[in-house]
Amino acid sequence: MVTFWHFNCCLNPKNRYMKRNYLLTGLCALLLCAFAACSTVKGLTNADKKGFTGTWTLSNISFDGIPANTKFKATVFDDVSYTCLSNSTWTLPGNGNGSYSVSSSDAECNPGVRNIVWSVEKAGNVSYFQFKHAEGGVKPKNITTGYRMEVSAVTATTLTLRSPINFEGNTVYIIYNFVK
Repeated sequence: MVTFWHFNCCLNPKNRYMKRNYLLTGLCALLLCAFAACSTVKGLTNADKKGFTGTWTLSNISFDGIPANTKFKATVFDDVSYTCLSNSTWTLPGNGNGSYSVSSSDAECNPGVRNIVWSVEKAGNVSYFQFKHAEGGVKPKNITTGYRMEVSAVTATTLTLRSPINFEGNTVYIIYNFVK
C-alpha cells in the first residue's frame, strides 16, 4: 500500500515537477559549494613577495595615536620591549624561513637570533606581513601564535609596517620603519 501510494505520488504531474525542482536546486547548491571549495585563495603572488625579500634593518619605531612625550613599556611579538628591536636585523629569504636578530645589549633585551616563518597576505586592497616564531624544531603548521602587521609602504629600499596595540583603552599603532 505504501509502495502504491509512492508510485501513485510520482505519477502525479505536479509532484514530478516539484521533485525535479528540488533535485535541480540541490544540484545547483552542490555545484556552488564545489566551485567555492576549489577556488584559489586570493593572496600575493611570488613576484609580490619578492619585494619583501632581503636583509632589512629596523631603523625607527614610532607611534600613531600616542603623544610624543609619553613614556610607556610595551612588549612586542611576545618577546622583548619595542626599544630592544631598534636596529634589529631582519633576514627574509624567498623560501619564507627567516629570522630577526636583536642586537641591543640591555639586560631586558635578551640579544640573539629569533627564527621565524614569514609570509605576505593580501586581503582586499590591504597587504599584511605576518610571521610565526619557529623555535625548537616545531613545524609552523603546529604553531598557533603568530603576528600580523599592515604594510603601509614597501619600495626597493624601505618598508613600513604598522601594528595595532591597546593603549589606555584606545587602539593606537606601532609603526616599524625598515631600510635595506
